[in-house]
Amino acid sequence: MVAIPANVKALFGDKEACKVIATACSNGKPHVIPAGTIGVADDNTMMICQIFLDVTAQNLEKNPKASFGVIKGMEAYTVNTELKAKVTEGPLFDQMSKAIMDALHLPVKSVLLFDVKSVYNQSASMEAGKKMA
Repeated sequence: MVAIPANVKALFGDKEACKVIATACSNGKPHVIPAGTIGVADDNTMMICQIFLDVTAQNLEKNPKASFGVIKGMEAYTVNTELKAKVTEGPLFDQMSKAIMDALHLPVKSVLLFDVKSVYNQSASMEAGKKMA
């Protein structure tokens, strides 16, 4: 298992940071979108709430690999993952559904959970491109 470093978790938790998810369809065509519901579920798991994400969800059915990016100012990271679960009921789903409904007034279709495979520093610095985990 790969653990997400504390500074990377903190940036994903920053409401002012820009967060994106990248997937690819079966023929390799990339698809990258910003999403405000991207977050860290635990030390080894990324998550995103599926509100829309239609193309992303279709891509993940055929190719479970995804990369999450986060950037704020000169600090940036990439977290490479693989889909492990699509949660449509239970405590996590209920908690996230309530939070999204309260904040955005939009229904959640599912909560997608991803195993972390690697983490890279993408900051504008001499550390750019270095594997962190």
